[in-house]
Amino acid sequence: MIKMKNVIVIGAGAAGMSAASRAKRLNPSLEVTVLERSNWASFAFCGIPYYVGNIVNGLNDLVFYPPEEFKKRGIDLRFNKEVTEIDVDRKVLRFTDIKTGKEEKMSWDKLVIATGARSKAEKFWPEIKKANNVFYIKHLDSAEAIRNYAKAIGEGKKVVLVGSGYVGLELVENLARLGLKVTIIEAMDQILPKAIDRDLAELVEQELKSKGVNIIKGTPVESFEINGKKAIKVKTPVGYVEGDMFVIGVGIEPNNELAKMAKLSIGNSGGILVDEKTLTSNEDVYAAGDVTEHKDLITKQFIWRPFAQIANKMGHVAGSNIGGMESVFMGSLGTSALKIFDLIVARTGLSKAEASNMGFDAIDASLKSGVKAHYIPGGEKRINIKVVADKKTGKLLGAQAIGPSESVFWRINVIASLLTRNSTVWDLFNSDLGYQPTLNPVWDPLIIASRLLMRTLGEKPI
Repeated sequence: MIKMKNVIVIGAGAAGMSAASRAKRLNPSLEVTVLERSNWASFAFCGIPYYVGNIVNGLNDLVFYPPEEFKKRGIDLRFNKEVTEIDVDRKVLRFTDIKTGKEEKMSWDKLVIATGARSKAEKFWPEIKKANNVFYIKHLDSAEAIRNYAKAIGEGKKVVLVGSGYVGLELVENLARLGLKVTIIEAMDQILPKAIDRDLAELVEQELKSKGVNIIKGTPVESFEINGKKAIKVKTPVGYVEGDMFVIGVGIEPNNELAKMAKLSIGNSGGILVDEKTLTSNEDVYAAGDVTEHKDLITKQFIWRPFAQIANKMGHVAGSNIGGMESVFMGSLGTSALKIFDLIVARTGLSKAEASNMGFDAIDASLKSGVKAHYIPGGEKRINIKVVADKKTGKLLGAQAIGPSESVFWRINVIASLLTRNSTVWDLFNSDLGYQPTLNPVWDPLIIASRLLMRTLGEKPI
């Protein structure tokens, strides 16, 4: 058992509370304090769109554990505390109570920075500070504000969504659920530009348009026109787009101000660089979650991926190491998914274009396939799937899938599991995936994809 230490965690999101809980569980003698700027801890950020759409009734339903649970575990959880200074040489930090203005100082033996990500919206468009009908997601309180305003303006009003990332598109469905007319403005020439290939993105666009969503692509928002305390339109290179409510679903970055203050090594994206133990460039400072950069499992390069499952794992690893049990986070693949009306979209690893840009001799197999035996009702439903591999070695590199079946999600998870183990196309072919007529065709789409790739690679492993 390690000696008693004072541990301070900055940030009470997924990463921060995972770290605090794990460290305290492994070593109850630790004095663990969590400083959080907001009023929320251990919350499900990705559940915000479903709160907006009334699928989730209350904000507290998005909280995994109430604050009292952490206090029972002996964790000193303090809300409305903003850290203003970190002295890594003396191992001291200062923080301010946001409500009272009172300043305090605390010493630490081990520090965990889990400050997450922040929106760049006000950097891009500083004029929105004056508007009370422009929203972007900062915390759970943002969900309350978006839902309340959407309900207040009522059905038939116009909502303009700037950007078309994961959370933004899931907000589209839920805003439409409230009876609002939604327009998406995307600066790139396809929606989900960082997630899926253009041909698959076109299927998403078709789904959105079929549900009455207007899409404007290749058109960046240059500015907001403000009248009084309300935005009334956005300016684009092709003209103005009017709206009653505006939601910004683009532009986040690591919240790294404290990391800079602590003189920690920072990566190209602005995230804190961490090793497999989630240690920073300072041996007594850990970092976890959306504020960090970690290794990509395929390219071995540092990457910033602000995903919930990654944050939870990194927090667990940080807490384990602080608590005295050696643990490692090897990296990630970028496995992600979203649901848009009747479509599921998922991906893992690299696209063919990304793989080629990284120096791989990339090939891919693309197919449209059923997800049940053809004679079973519903067997006519199809999913589109792509699997990417390296032509020289047969190593799997990534996959994307889209369709009306939830099996899109688990098929991508199958590929993710194989990628984690550096598997090949032949490993995929030999994967013993189950068969049951109402659940899966006898030739699973993934196995078909492997056969298509083997037309180029050959039947026998290289």
